[in-house]
This record gives sequence, structure tokens and C-alpha cells, in this order.
Amino acid sequence: MRIASAALCAAGIALWAGAGTAAADSPVVLEGADEEQREAILDLLPDREAPTTLFEAERITEEAAARAGAWLRSEGYYAAEIVPEAQEDPPLARLRIAPGRRFVYAAPELKFVGAAPDAASARAAQEIIERIVPGAPARAAEVLQVEGAAVLALQDAGYADASAAPRRVIVDHAASTLKAEFNVSAGAPVRLGDVRAEPGGAFRDSFIERLRNWEPGDAYSPEKLARIRRDFNSTGAVSRLTTRLEPAGADGLRDVVLEVEAAKRNAYELGIGYSTTEGAGVEGEWTRRNLTGRADPLIVSATLSELLQSAEVELRRPHAAGLERMRRYSATIAHEDTTAFSRNGIAIATSVDADQRLDLGLSYGVQLSANFYDETAGVENAYVLSTFAELRNDTTDVPLDARDGSIVELRVEPALSAGDESLAFVRATADGRIYESFGEHDRVTLAARTRLGWVEAVSGNVNDIPPDRRFYAGGGGSVRGYEYNSIYPLERDALGLTPGGQGAFEVSMESRVRFGDRIGGVVFVDGGNAFDSWEDAADLKWGVGFGARYDLGFAPLRVDVAFPLDPGEDDPDFALYISLGQAF
Repeated sequence: MRIASAALCAAGIALWAGAGTAAADSPVVLEGADEEQREAILDLLPDREAPTTLFEAERITEEAAARAGAWLRSEGYYAAEIVPEAQEDPPLARLRIAPGRRFVYAAPELKFVGAAPDAASARAAQEIIERIVPGAPARAAEVLQVEGAAVLALQDAGYADASAAPRRVIVDHAASTLKAEFNVSAGAPVRLGDVRAEPGGAFRDSFIERLRNWEPGDAYSPEKLARIRRDFNSTGAVSRLTTRLEPAGADGLRDVVLEVEAAKRNAYELGIGYSTTEGAGVEGEWTRRNLTGRADPLIVSATLSELLQSAEVELRRPHAAGLERMRRYSATIAHEDTTAFSRNGIAIATSVDADQRLDLGLSYGVQLSANFYDETAGVENAYVLSTFAELRNDTTDVPLDARDGSIVELRVEPALSAGDESLAFVRATADGRIYESFGEHDRVTLAARTRLGWVEAVSGNVNDIPPDRRFYAGGGGSVRGYEYNSIYPLERDALGLTPGGQGAFEVSMESRVRFGDRIGGVVFVDGGNAFDSWEDAADLKWGVGFGARYDLGFAPLRVDVAFPLDPGEDDPDFALYISLGQAF
């Protein structure tokens, strides 16, 4: 019997993990062991040129023997014999390997250094240690994983200072067993106190206090500190953030210190897009971060395109309506010129927006707008006071390039309109998207989207609903291949009625394939219609196409070519779209 130190066990693992798992082009010849073992060892050996001298062969062989021995021990082959051989004529590096019997685990043991934790926490740590099953292959990696999990379980139970003391690993050659004796220091249970930021001055104390997700005296958990870091980082006002616990005060509580480095005060963004149906467009944005010390950004943005010219000023107050709920204030001026109508408008709005990370987020707000339309729109001016409530469930993994998960949005907008006509109406939409990836490295993603909408007059004539509050289909974010907002009941134009449909229904399906780390391709089919009667809801216009994607790191560059299958007189034979982010 002999005792192997923790350092030996860990060193074997570190050497194995650090070498990576990519196959190496090694000149070393392996003999003995089975094919799977030889392949695993070859994967660990670094690229080397074939030896040209006996000295080079000896050096390569010794290096290979050390790596092979570390891997064999980490996999439980503690009695393995490795014979390095170097040959001079011709120069050759060879390892003769006899793995021997694979050692198995004996029953593990857990000991607490210093004061033991409470019975429930001790039992939780013990249950994790018992994941090492006697008789199972004695892999060193599992020893490290179980030890880390036991420490984490104690930290989750409120023992913030829990740590692993040096373990003892006993290798019994007579019995071919490995016994792990874990020594863990739990420390004292921790109760959390107040929170503050260092260095001070950049952020208001009242804002930092708002980020606290515990009551003073609550038990510590890593998730509480992880959440406060996540909530602070989500504001975009910090470039670096860490947390630490202060020593216990007279009340026994430990304050949390946020060590922050504020982000640069000014940020600039520029976006460019183009399509043959919607023309070219440029979007610019200037952000003044942390305007009043509440991590609140002031954003001034402008859009200049063939269909839309607009400017907006927006102030965001992160976590002002509760954690993960932002207050937003905005003012917008816009000129819109589409196939269906032209509009000049101004609007002011305020809302409470739920963070998209919430499993189920409720957003709500109010807007006051004044809009003026061309004579062909049926309504020439409308002053609209509207509110909205939106429920959103988002389980996707990547915002601009989702590969798994789903998004469901339900939105209701009651409104009062005055001007040419006075009426009350309610606009409702439902939007669902789903993403599923499969294949090697999840290189294939199937994506689907559906959207349903309806607007109903509560009082007044439904035909007097302002044209920008009615429904349309067609364009890069709808049915690709058709002119933007060109799909709706065209007979309304002939009758001099407000354009647009009372309802809308859209579906889209895409198959996205990634050919490497950067480049991908897609094929898609879109269908949609805007209608005045539910009987026409299924009378969809369809478009099909293909595209290419290039991953820019923060979002994919999208290039799509779409073909309308039921084109009208004004629709093109095909349409080209270039923009950032997926179509949906």
C-alpha cells in the first residue's frame, strides 16, 4: 500500500486537460494497450517532427512517456508499465505500454475540518461524496468534480467560506483500489447585510441599494451575489464588476461590496441595411451612460431610409420599477412613406419593460401620438392615446441568433382616437417562435414563427382606425419577396377606405446550417395575409428563398434572396435583403 498525494492526482488531471483533446500528429509509435487507449494517448501528444537523431528520439519518447503515464493514472491504471524506447538507425520513438489492471474506488470518506456544518448541510455534502460508487473505475477527474460539488453545496447552504482542505488519496496495489478521503472546511454560516459600491461616487447609493435582492439577515447563497452582478451588468453602465464579502460586523452580518469599473460614458452605434423592396437604410445611435448616477442611459437615435426617417430621444431607468423592470421615457418624430400610406407623426411615451431574462415578463405603458396622413389614407389626422400590456416568455439562448428555445408574446393595446373621427378600439397580437438545433455540434437549426393579429372598434366605425394601427404583410420581417406592407385588402383603396387589414396571419419556417465557425446558409418559406374577414385568414401569399449568414461575433450578417410565388403587378421577380440578425 502507498499514499498518493492530492498534488499527484491533480497534476495528472491538469496535464491531461491542458493538452486538449484535438488529435495530434505525433511520430511516437505506441505498442501494447488497446486501440481506444492508444488513440486517447495519441490525442494528448503534441505535434512533433519525426526525430532525425537518437537524442531527438530520446527527448520525444521521454515526453510521451510522461504524458501517457499521467493519462493512465487519471483513468485508474495505477499499475501501468510504460517502457520508452529510442532507436538510432533509423531514428525512432516508441512506447511499450502494459496498462495492467484498472483500479476501482473503495468507499470514500468525508471529514470536516474545524466546526461541522448543521446536520442538513452535512448530509447534503455527504450525499454528493457518495456519488463515488465503490467498484466503479477510479478516475481522478471524478474525485475533483465531487469535491468541488460538495464545497458548492455547503456554499449554497449559507457557508460562504466553505473550502476544500488537502485531500488524501490512498492507492492500494494489493487490492487494486483507490480510496479518497475528503477534508472540507465549512466555516461559519453567513448572513448578508447591506450592499455598497467601491469606489464610490460613480453610482448613487440609492441605486445600489435598489439592486439588493435579499433582506438584511438572510442566509448567504452564491446565487444572490450572482444575481446582483447580473442585474448590474445588464444596465450596460459597468465594464468590470466583482463582489466580495466584508468581515462580520457587530450585528453578525456581512456586507457585500461591489467592486466596479464604470463603462465609458459615451457610446456610438451605426447600422446599415438594404433590400430591393425597402431600399437602403442607416441607423445611428448615441448613448450617454449613467446620466444621473442611476445607471440610466440617455439614448439619441436616428433612422434614415427610403421608407422611414425618424429621430428619437429615450431615457431608460434600469430596475426603477423593481428588479429586472425598467422605466422608459421617449419622444419620437417620424416621417413614414410606404406602399399603403404616408405619415408624419410625433409621439411621447412611457412604459415599464420587463427584462427579457424573466421566465414570464409583464410590460405595460402609455403613448400619446399625433399623426397626419396623406389624402389617400382615408383618415387625414389622428390624435391617439393608447396603452398596452404585453406578456412575454423567452427561453432562447442567444438574442440575435437563437438556436434553442422559444419566444411567446401576447400584446393588447386599448386606444382612444380623435381628429377626423372619434372612436375607441383595441388592437391585439400574438407572436410565437421556436428554435431547435440538432446534428453534430448542433450545426442545423430549424426555426419557425407565427403571428396573429386583430383590431376591433369598441365605439365608432372600424374603418376609421388610423392606417398605422391596422395590419399589413410583406417585406423583410414578414413575407419576404413582396413589397413592404403591400399585402392587405387592395379593394379598400378603390373604395377610398383606410388601407390595411383588420387582422393578420403570418407563418415562416427556416432551416439554418452552419458550415464552420463563421459561415452558414439558410432556406426559408414565408406566408402571410392581412384581411378584413376571418374567412380570408388562410388565403396566404407565399414566398420562398435562400440566404447566407456570416457570424460577426455579436450578430450574424444576413443576406437573403426571396421569390414571391403569387406576385402582384407591383411585386418584383425577386427581392434581396441585407441586414444584421436573423429574420426572426
